[in-house]
Amino acid sequence: MQAQSPTASPTQPTTTQSQSASSRPAASEQGNDALESVDFQNFLTLLTAQLRNQDPLNPSDSTEFVAQLAQFTSVEQLVNVNNKIDKLASALVAEGIDKYSSWIGKQAEVGSSPAYFDGASPVSYRISGNGDAVAAQTVITNSNGVEVARFPSLNGPVIQTWDGMVDGEPAPQGVYAVTAVYYGSDGDLLDKEIANTFGTVQAVRLDGDAPYLVLNGGVELTPDQVTGLGQ
Repeated sequence: MQAQSPTASPTQPTTTQSQSASSRPAASEQGNDALESVDFQNFLTLLTAQLRNQDPLNPSDSTEFVAQLAQFTSVEQLVNVNNKIDKLASALVAEGIDKYSSWIGKQAEVGSSPAYFDGASPVSYRISGNGDAVAAQTVITNSNGVEVARFPSLNGPVIQTWDGMVDGEPAPQGVYAVTAVYYGSDGDLLDKEIANTFGTVQAVRLDGDAPYLVLNGGVELTPDQVTGLGQ
């Protein structure tokens, strides 16, 4: 049985990437629909009917009709403003998707994200390095946070690889966390860092109003996690 690793386990994004943002309250939407259904022509029809059916001996004050007209006009304008804001928000959301659509098919270097191992191809990663360390190791943990591999690594910001082997056999397909651990001259742990990993952008999707990326293997992340793009 493998020992528990001191590193972070590969996890999928937070609920902001797995759950859609809630829409506006239904009551508010129904209210807007009701207001929109009463257009200016309908209001004039109702006003005319009110004038025709008023008590001749006790007619309504004309200023009251003017006030009603002004009030309706104000409400109508507010509804139109809300509709324009909704359309503008939808346009901005669409623009957010288009902004990252050119990333599809490109290899992304990402931070704080697990790497996907397809069962055959080596996993590439990059660490920053630690100038105070005399030794560095790479630790691989599976989706359950269990350490499956540990091996010496270069102490510097160069691209390195894990061959995907565990005890002489290929590891199962899936996502794995890649972490660097640094040791001092006395063998004590100085520091650790989650390595940058690489993956191909497969899709751009929306979580509510926020775009997120899907890499090969289903790894999901936000665009601000991307530190570089390549062919």
